Amino acid sequence: MKLLMKKEWKLTVTPVPLLFLLLSALVLVPSYPYYVTFFYNALGIFLMLQAARENRDVYYMALLPLTKRDLVRARFSTIVTLQLLQALVCVPFMLLRRGYAEINNPVGIEANLAFLGFGFMLMGLFDLVFLPMHYKNGYDLGKPFVISSIVLFFAIVLLEALDHIVPYMKTVCESYASADLVRQLPVLLGGMAVYALEVWLAYRKSAARFEKVDL
Repeated sequence: MKLLMKKEWKLTVTPVPLLFLLLSALVLVPSYPYYVTFFYNALGIFLMLQAARENRDVYYMALLPLTKRDLVRARFSTIVTLQLLQALVCVPFMLLRRGYAEINNPVGIEANLAFLGFGFMLMGLFDLVFLPMHYKNGYDLGKPFVISSIVLFFAIVLLEALDHIVPYMKTVCESYASADLVRQLPVLLGGMAVYALEVWLAYRKSAARFEKVDL
């Protein structure tokens, strides 16, 4: 598995998803839907998988003395690492954004712990929709990405709408105050837990589907 992960980072991961990590800086823009940051992460993953497909990566991996489940597990590990990096890179930009917290974001949520928690949920949602569809044959990417993008943007719009309606989200989740950041911890921890569940469900479904594929 260690050698397989080494192969993933040397041959599969392209510069694109790594460059897209820097788009976490979008949280510095005072009037911007910050959740879109996580869509760019999804786009980077899609472009990476597209490059792997064109290089016939799945057929190369099929020649290795590994099970199909191992191949899916390695790819999931790569994707999860990229998503965790996206969340991690957000942190320094979030700290910078807090420096001018008096300038509110009229579009929606502020770049705080609650934002990060909901961001984890969004990344997990993308995995749950996109990856099982892709691993139905290990080849299709266009249709799964379009459908998962629609679902992702619907979830983003819903979260931004709730941010203006639900009292807790409208007050606590819109704040940079230290006391409110503590009150946002359940959202962050809950979001991480939901993300872990979504990834686990996506992996189970993807692995089960890919094992039935005749390469």
